[in-house]
Amino acid sequence: MKIDKSELLRYLGYKGQEYGENIDGEIDGAIELCLKLITPRSVIRKYGFDSRSMKIKGAQISLSGEDIARHLSDCKEVYFLGATVGFEVEKKVAELMKTNPLKGVLLDSASICAIESYCDDLCDELQASSAKPLTWRFSCGYGDFPLSQQKDFVNALELPKRIGVFMNEESFMLTPQKSVTAVIGVKESGSNVERRCDSKCSTCKNKTCVYRR
Repeated sequence: MKIDKSELLRYLGYKGQEYGENIDGEIDGAIELCLKLITPRSVIRKYGFDSRSMKIKGAQISLSGEDIARHLSDCKEVYFLGATVGFEVEKKVAELMKTNPLKGVLLDSASICAIESYCDDLCDELQASSAKPLTWRFSCGYGDFPLSQQKDFVNALELPKRIGVFMNEESFMLTPQKSVTAVIGVKESGSNVERRCDSKCSTCKNKTCVYRR
């Protein structure tokens, strides 16, 4: 896992503006601190999948939405993934926001990069061990895949017990905040795996998003 400085700058809304060496040093410090504080943990489970009914075999779960249906249209198996980088970095961000907001914002952005990088590493490991190509990871809230479906992932993967990730029953948001659930399809045909980040942005309908690639 690595925290790419260019990605961190993207989350900060950087579009080529000049910034001083002091800020560059602060960014390096935020990356270093983030890597010390994070405690990456994950749960991954493989299921059979019926793309016509959108039902997960072996679980009382049916996936909803046209976007996820297209995404998994050539799949007979899927992986459910849950991952987090833990509470400690989140606690430090909250502390810094009160005493040094700049450091707090930089550390928060670094932690976003950390969970994304960690999930990409997990997906790369799955692909390396798979004889078939995998789709990029697709999370609840992408396109018309409802955020409320996150509850199915949390329960199926036993995230509170396994890695200490909890879900708010009203908002469906996860705690710690830098946590992710996603589904990855096992494709029956093809050989090339799409770039995950580019694909996520192409699926999203928010064309004015400042983080859009």
